[in-house]
Amino acid sequence: MSEYRIEIRDAVLSYLKVEFSEFDIQEEQEKDSYCFRLTKQSNSHFVRVMYTATQSSEASEIGQQLEQYAVASTMRGLGDFPVVVTEQGCIFGSP
Repeated sequence: MSEYRIEIRDAVLSYLKVEFSEFDIQEEQEKDSYCFRLTKQSNSHFVRVMYTATQSSEASEIGQQLEQYAVASTMRGLGDFPVVVTEQGCIFGSP
């Protein structure tokens, strides 16, 4: 993974840690996206952030971009149904 992708991954992870501070967050390796599974007792969420969704962003902009896409609220609203973040915003998808 390139240094740029590591910085973006860390920015996505930071956003998730703030929004889901009570959850255990595990990264899942994928070749075309940043994937995270969040769990807390019987609650779980899954998010996949496509590389294409962040390719024109700096790491410092990721939190704001995810906020604009309403990622956390979409994840909360969908429960354990997977959320995929693309360059167009949040969509529902499969892991």
